[in-house]
Amino acid sequence: MEKEIELQNLINEYFTSSDYKIIENVIRGEKGTRVLEIFIDNEKGINIDEITKINKDLSSLIDEKIDMFNISNLVVSSPGAERPLKFYWQLKKHAGRVLEIEMNDGEKIEGKLEEFPESSDVKEGEEKITVEITVKEKGKKNTVYPREIKFKDIKEVKVKLRFTK
Repeated sequence: MEKEIELQNLINEYFTSSDYKIIENVIRGEKGTRVLEIFIDNEKGINIDEITKINKDLSSLIDEKIDMFNISNLVVSSPGAERPLKFYWQLKKHAGRVLEIEMNDGEKIEGKLEEFPESSDVKEGEEKITVEITVKEKGKKNTVYPREIKFKDIKEVKVKLRFTK
């Protein structure tokens, strides 16, 4: 446990002076084949060249102590579409998309992200989004209504992937 805290501190220290935020760290595998996956993002998005540079930088930093951490491979990646959004600012990139939201009270909501106030305009902890929810009733026209949701009331939010032909 102490080794993992030291590893986390090394990683956090690297990112404190950058625009990138750690979305999640995952260590998987058995001793000798353990892989450290670091998922990062920023407000502007991230490209492959940036990921490659960060991967090299972190590899150099961790290589010095790799035996101590029992890590055989390091993977730096963007979170991808299947991972939940963890920060309010991540939602900005998904305006107009359909979100699957699980509230802290267990309620599940699906709706199109319509309104995204700039976080600089809102006090921290009071950030809100507005989603457009479509209610389908058999034999009737769909009803669409807006719903304002406080970000702090959201347990998990994912972008709903849609595949078209």
